[in-house]
Amino acid sequence: MRSRNILGALLMAAGFMVGCGGAEPLEETQAELDTREDALPFCGNQSYWIDYYSDATLTKMVGYMSCSCYETAWIGGRRTAFAVTEFSNTCG
Repeated sequence: MRSRNILGALLMAAGFMVGCGGAEPLEETQAELDTREDALPFCGNQSYWIDYYSDATLTKMVGYMSCSCYETAWIGGRRTAFAVTEFSNTCG
């Protein structure tokens, strides 16, 4: 009888250690995102300016991306699905 109680207690303790589904997913904190450095795209033979907006009304600009022939892109703010290309051309 005593061994049955000990086994039950061990199984319960193991259940508490495992939790409700295993390990918690890793999440990036805002501090990590603030210091993260992603590689910027190389412009190649393109020159353009794209404005990014918060929603489909295109009233609040939240970011931009620009390229100037054969240089590295400049990106500010954040990119969204609501984009307007100000100009775009191929460099000679």
